[in-house]
Amino acid sequence: MNLKIEKINIQITPRIKDALVVILWTVAISLIMVKAHILLYQDPLFSSSGSPFKVYRPPSLGVLDMIILTAMSIVVTIILSDVKPIIYGFAASLVLSFVIAVTYVSLFIWYVLGYGNLFSQAAYGWEDVLYIGFWNMFFVMVPWVIGTTAIGLVVGVIVRGWIKAT
Repeated sequence: MNLKIEKINIQITPRIKDALVVILWTVAISLIMVKAHILLYQDPLFSSSGSPFKVYRPPSLGVLDMIILTAMSIVVTIILSDVKPIIYGFAASLVLSFVIAVTYVSLFIWYVLGYGNLFSQAAYGWEDVLYIGFWNMFFVMVPWVIGTTAIGLVVGVIVRGWIKAT
């Protein structure tokens, strides 16, 4: 009985590596956005109002969240293989993380807060839930997430150019 054991070479191409890095970047951004939304519902003012839409205080990121996003963007920019995946990965990760966060917030409002019974009474009530989820996450995404990841992207490009030059 002769058994041959051959070496299996698994090569990770730059495209696969870039895709995996962008997926992990997207997951991390959406988890930070979801954390900001969860912390909003631990606010004592929420327990007294009970509204799914916060006019007086939308969810926002903390300083540590912004530092994590900036550092993560710097590292991702250094890891990605070329300029094209950096730009497209930045756009894709922001769009996908926003979609994931809005989906989470909509399901949170529908199931956890128990507004599903209320919104299911109206025709297309699920659109109202998506609308509320969109605006809850919009106030996290636009000034904070886009700003910190863009700053990290610029710093990462500078660091990447400095590393490649030496």
